[in-house]
Amino acid sequence: MNQTEVVPALPSQPGAELPPHAHAPPDLQDELREASLEDIPDDKSDNDKDLKLDEAELRAQYERELQNGQVVIRDGNDVARYVVSTQDDGDPALTFRSFVIGSGLTALAACINQIYFYKPVSVSFDSIFLVLIAYILGNAWALALPTRSSIEKRLPSQASWLGPIVHFINPGRTFGLKEHAIASIMSTSSGNGAEAVQVFAAEKLYYANPSGKAVAILTVFSASILGYGLVGLMRSIIIHPSQMVWWKSLPMVSIYQTLHRDTKGMNKRRVKMFAWTSIGAFIWEPFASYIWPWVNGISIPCLASMHAPTKPRTIIKNIFGGANSNEGQGILSISLDWQYVTSKYMALPLIQQANTWVGLVISYFMCLVLYYGNAWNAKHLNFMSTSLFNEKTGKAYNQSAVFDHNNRLIVGALEKQGLPRLTATNIWYNLVAMMAIGALITHISLFYGKQIVKSVKEAREGSETDPHYIVMKKNYRQVPLWWYVAVLAIGFTMGMIAVCIGHTGMTWWSYLVALGLGFVITPFSLILYGLLGTSVATNNISKMLAGAVLPGRPVANLYFSMFSHEVTVLAVFLAEDLKLSQYLKISYRTMFICQTYSSLLGAVLNYVMMDTITTHKRDILLDPTGSQIWSGVGVQSLNSNAVTWSLAKYVYTFNNDGYGIIPLGLLIGACIPVIHWLISRKYEKIGPITVSKVVTPVILVSSAVTYAGSTSVQTSRILTGLFSQWYMRLRNPAWFGRYNYIVGGGLDAGAKVMMFILTFAVNGGGGSEVEFPTWWGNPKTSSKQYADYCGTG
Repeated sequence: MNQTEVVPALPSQPGAELPPHAHAPPDLQDELREASLEDIPDDKSDNDKDLKLDEAELRAQYERELQNGQVVIRDGNDVARYVVSTQDDGDPALTFRSFVIGSGLTALAACINQIYFYKPVSVSFDSIFLVLIAYILGNAWALALPTRSSIEKRLPSQASWLGPIVHFINPGRTFGLKEHAIASIMSTSSGNGAEAVQVFAAEKLYYANPSGKAVAILTVFSASILGYGLVGLMRSIIIHPSQMVWWKSLPMVSIYQTLHRDTKGMNKRRVKMFAWTSIGAFIWEPFASYIWPWVNGISIPCLASMHAPTKPRTIIKNIFGGANSNEGQGILSISLDWQYVTSKYMALPLIQQANTWVGLVISYFMCLVLYYGNAWNAKHLNFMSTSLFNEKTGKAYNQSAVFDHNNRLIVGALEKQGLPRLTATNIWYNLVAMMAIGALITHISLFYGKQIVKSVKEAREGSETDPHYIVMKKNYRQVPLWWYVAVLAIGFTMGMIAVCIGHTGMTWWSYLVALGLGFVITPFSLILYGLLGTSVATNNISKMLAGAVLPGRPVANLYFSMFSHEVTVLAVFLAEDLKLSQYLKISYRTMFICQTYSSLLGAVLNYVMMDTITTHKRDILLDPTGSQIWSGVGVQSLNSNAVTWSLAKYVYTFNNDGYGIIPLGLLIGACIPVIHWLISRKYEKIGPITVSKVVTPVILVSSAVTYAGSTSVQTSRILTGLFSQWYMRLRNPAWFGRYNYIVGGGLDAGAKVMMFILTFAVNGGGGSEVEFPTWWGNPKTSSKQYADYCGTG
């Protein structure tokens, strides 16, 4: 059997078993049902020869694959051998065509990702959309422009000099798989610095003497290539081994191979499906987000309480409301706005989503209990917000009154102004974020320590068994280690220059401490993501350490966090692309060049877009509540953490309602996986739950997901995941294998392209805002919002 498609939507944990043929590509299902040991080909493929497998080993593998008529995927080794094809088409990757398309999509993705950072629900420009739009553009280019052969036929006298030029511009009528992948990966790399530039957004919105454009771009690019250098040094552990699956890349591989290796006519039907779903979402999105925003938060409990007295309506709003930013928990609310639902929940494995659902239930419960239990004097402040508040008045905290023009603390002014206060939901978010960091380290060490040691040993001995890495090693030259060392050196130098010449408030030695923390945390984050397809934010531990080494300096805290936390985040993004290149057999050297280029271009564009939005939407981004269209929740949270951690010795104590429990969360979180591991040693299952499938860092990091922002989308995301990953995957596997990712990508494409247009046409992205006339589906204020009828007005 020559398997050339990816098995869609695999479980994210080793040991998961697939139902009979449910996850096999449709064109392989009949083969799997009828296959027997006699079906094993006598002539081994080149890849089998490379792996030096004898006949007995081959038979054992086929027996395992077909055991009881089921496709059983036990771990990453099975994924590498049975799920992803080792085929290498040998086609060129980096061409003029792929470079231009990739650069154009890089610009588009960078702009849209930056826009969505300032939305009530933070989402990213999904990579599935970029894959599909690159495919359309690439094939249009290939068909529309002349080729060398056509020039030689039409202009034989000029073919000698014109032919090579035409071939450089359009190398053929076929837009190859690797060209396609390079264009797409370049565009996804553009968003790597989207969050890093928020440091400069916070600086611009909240502080005097912000750093200039050159320093900002220099800093973001420094963080990007530092992360890339780290990935390169650790590639033998986090990229090459089979166990490092990087699950989110599998849908991408499926789409690439579907679009370029389909010989049965299915390709045309899939492209049509993409086109129709894109058009449908494109037409619907103006209604959902502009004309009829009511559909973003349909709440039956709120509808039932619309005529109730103010106090019970407020309580119901806090529980069930959530269409607008910082309005309520959004329990049972339904959103029909796909820009916020996204195809992510059609791609994530069900077992991973189940862990996040456990966290979501905890989030609902704790946010309400802490507020109505008046923890930390919660009822004196807003129910939900990421802003800082004055403990005396309950209004927005005047942080400019306690920091001088160099953004350093004035102790006397602090005593007069009072300490900044956080809402109970924000405190809970910071606590579980810290717990998740502690759990990340111990969970990886306890549950995957042996596996990591094995990978290190294989890398040292050069005995890697991953079939994809073996093909890559045979066909392509590795990137020399000194390239990555040089990247680290360049990134380090650029960062040091930015620290020294910018208004960062950092010292040269604190810069070294920040990088040291990032270099320690990054391997754990990369391993978790590679093994399970999920990550844990490490921002809080960065800010805590910054508060210790740079007390009273909130801006320095922001920069310190970027050089530690953002390096980790960017390393994860870049590593995922490198794993994708290994699956698709794209030269590591080509990837090195393209990722470096697109990271630089993306850094510039992300900064330009951030600067535009923060200039034109300054007032609403500073508003603790925000609106249904724009929200500063991300920047507010970033700044709040920087300020409070810079005042750590005043704020994070156990005296006078201090928040000392938050730094203690690191230790609490570290202990939870130890208990989990001890239980797993004694019990394999507890009731229907397989103990090893519980991922404590994932549950913890999801346990405060409703602490701020718009929450009405959560139920729709759960329903989307259940419909796609449970009902369609198990009950309609043929449709799922052919269309699931195509439909998700099409919906993302239409919704997000329309939102890009609306942002500049009517939502004020370019300066002027055009409001749609007020009606019951588009109320003037949140208090009249028909999506959550229980407003307090």
